[in-house]
Amino acid sequence: MKKTLFLASLCLATPGWAIELSPASLSAETPLVVQQPDRGLSAPAANSKTPQVKLLNPGVEPRQQLRLKPAIDVKETTVMTVKMDMEISASGRSSPVAKSPVSVMTFETKVTKIDPNGDIHYEFAYTNADITGDTGNTPPAARDAMRSTLKSMVGMKGSFIMDNRGFHKGGNFIVPQGADNNLKQMVGQMSKSIEQLTSPLPAEAVGKGAKWRVSSSSNFGMNVNDISTYELASWQDGVASLNVSIEQQANPQNITSPQLPPGTTLTLKSFASQGRGSTTMRLDRLMPFRSTGSVSSNSEMSAKNAGSSEELTITTKMVMEMTFESK
Repeated sequence: MKKTLFLASLCLATPGWAIELSPASLSAETPLVVQQPDRGLSAPAANSKTPQVKLLNPGVEPRQQLRLKPAIDVKETTVMTVKMDMEISASGRSSPVAKSPVSVMTFETKVTKIDPNGDIHYEFAYTNADITGDTGNTPPAARDAMRSTLKSMVGMKGSFIMDNRGFHKGGNFIVPQGADNNLKQMVGQMSKSIEQLTSPLPAEAVGKGAKWRVSSSSNFGMNVNDISTYELASWQDGVASLNVSIEQQANPQNITSPQLPPGTTLTLKSFASQGRGSTTMRLDRLMPFRSTGSVSSNSEMSAKNAGSSEELTITTKMVMEMTFESK
């Protein structure tokens, strides 16, 4: 409903992962876990389209409009845990399943203002981020890079606005003084990730059993089409339980990423992703009380190094599991 588990997992959970293919000497950090679309309403970003919400079934009586109504100064602490396994094959040479370390990120939100039209102003800050538990078969260099990326998020703060249906309306993280270009770029990506935390609610009144579909598209290095279907499983005393399913698809295209080595070209041949989950939330809070979900994806790419005629075909299978817990 308001903070969908899958959207959050796809846009916040994965700062990027490294592919190291030998003997081709191709090394790239490529976000194959597709980040979700911007939720722009008043001023959508240039690389996004405003999501379209279609009510499929209004559910049973009694029905009511679902609107976010948090109180001013409401502060929440959310812990997001992400586990990801990946299997990569390069030109038919399979590698062992990569079991990444578990990522744990903690962030805080605080409502600072409610406009007469219901728009919600809030602050967002990362307070902790690290990897934990068994590091599996992750190479030490990749593990250290993952930890460093997560740690660099700690202390990042920003202010944002969304309307009472969950459409993002503006805001950005503050760029620290003296930040280098890499950090500035990451701050920009994080701002987009915050925009994607919400999924818009239907305009119509709904009751138990209601279903609605959110269709959107985005471009974060590659164009992705997304269809999310929500079902209101229960609604009582201001507490809602939602089931959600997601399908993503991307057509063949060139992938752009500043993290690719100079001269390296990466072409997407196919991408498909499916996921399911559930969330329990209150309309008087910004974050879900608890959300769980899993998503699996399959992709195929071709990669070519600068000055080389050799083309590698890379296939990737990924499974991600995540949880949200707020208090």
